[in-house]
Amino acid sequence: MTDSAKTQLLLDREQIREAVYVYPVSIDTRDWKRFRAIFTDEIDVLLTMVDKPRARSRVNADQFTKLVSEVIESFAITQHFLNDYKIEVNGDEATCLLYMYARHMPPQHKPSQAIWDLGGYYEFHLKRTPDGWKVPKYTLIGTWETNRPKDLKIDL
Repeated sequence: MTDSAKTQLLLDREQIREAVYVYPVSIDTRDWKRFRAIFTDEIDVLLTMVDKPRARSRVNADQFTKLVSEVIESFAITQHFLNDYKIEVNGDEATCLLYMYARHMPPQHKPSQAIWDLGGYYEFHLKRTPDGWKVPKYTLIGTWETNRPKDLKIDL
């Protein structure tokens, strides 16, 4: 690999890391415009728990943003922790696999609701666009959770 190719790989990896980092920050700050901006117009999505498999769905990014905002805004506060970014770049496409831990604090009108904790991993597939790296395919695999609210609905 040439020095120029190595430099480009480092730049790509950092730009991908920054693009993916927007995901938890925009969720926890409720910045839905910023959240929407990381996705292509159509997204291939899989949101599932290991013990409750679901099928992948193709969704409009605006609809996906609305769905996520409705779920997240049903909690008083959320905090998403992401770590161990594994980024693989292949030309104008890339994948980013990372572990996650998310805390969801109950809303004020449900003080007896327990904190919902969720752990697992995300896999983001990205493609280079004129506007930077965007996500056309997104996966969340929950490997464990505690205290999931009984009335929580996540419908794609």
